[in-house]
Amino acid sequence: MSSVGGLRARLLERLTFEEVETLCARDALSLEHADKLRENVLGLLHVPLGVVDGLSLNGRGFMVPLAIEERGVVEMVRRGVGLAIYTADSSEQIMMGQIQVVGVPNVEEGIRRILAERSNLLIEMNTVSTTRKALDLTARRLDTEVGPMIIAEVHVDVKDSMGANVVNSMCELIRPAIEALTGGRVNMAILTNLSTRRMIRVRASVPEERIRGEIADRIVKASAFAEADPYRAVTHNKGIMNGVSAVLLATGNDTRAVEAGAHAYASLSGTYKPLSHWTRNQNDELVGELKMPLSVGTVGGVVNTHPVAKINLKLLCVKSAAELGRVAGAVGLASNLGALYTLVSEGVKSIQ
Repeated sequence: MSSVGGLRARLLERLTFEEVETLCARDALSLEHADKLRENVLGLLHVPLGVVDGLSLNGRGFMVPLAIEERGVVEMVRRGVGLAIYTADSSEQIMMGQIQVVGVPNVEEGIRRILAERSNLLIEMNTVSTTRKALDLTARRLDTEVGPMIIAEVHVDVKDSMGANVVNSMCELIRPAIEALTGGRVNMAILTNLSTRRMIRVRASVPEERIRGEIADRIVKASAFAEADPYRAVTHNKGIMNGVSAVLLATGNDTRAVEAGAHAYASLSGTYKPLSHWTRNQNDELVGELKMPLSVGTVGGVVNTHPVAKINLKLLCVKSAAELGRVAGAVGLASNLGALYTLVSEGVKSIQ
């Protein structure tokens, strides 16, 4: 059986014949359908869709769809998947919206009034959705070059959605009340993509027989290079995002939001740092860890309207947005491992 035939047979274990045909079709997304998704549609840009089978994550096997135009990325993910066993956990699924209030006569009094009305404001915001709920409302002073302002922040449990629409709607809903309480003007209200309460942590364990002594040492030294030098760290992280963003694009998620949040998180210490770290454990095995914010959805928006995205989610067999985030993170760490392994052994030319 050819490799293509074997892959098709594996796909048919999880998808219907019609769904496999849709994945392979050039016209899976029509111009008419695309015009309903976005404004001013002129045409379609086709991105290659690949798949990597055999990701072992938390004791489950995953077949992962990857949408990316860059040559070598699928191969790096495949190598990383074959080299390690992955485990992952994730935090709560909380997104934050920010309301900027300017021209406040008395900032401290304005903050006090907002916090005094927190309960009522939460009740008002929670009329937006029956399932996704605002859990808290905080407020702080921010001193800027144009003067002091109040930043009110709404914390929302977005469940299995990415959460942008519900968070933005909640922030807009309480805009008049915030202005009345503070005597200022709401200049803008929108979520932040630095979702530090929506984190994933992935660990990779490499059995000694898969990567032995010298190569493992070289990977550890490559990781130390990224830790010490931001010029290397940014390319190290780009390799991680190759895998993460390919999963997100395949499933109809917002790649730009996650990428922006990841790079902001990498800079929180004041110096740009790698999102992953590789070392040797007490048994002298190579181990890696990735930690990053990762906000994705399995319901709503493009996820539920793009025909290929819906099929790719079915292929993944994920049960929640949190699990999708863990898979995307594991693929990111696998991409990182595959690239580092190749760079310290065969060299960069083998990737191109």
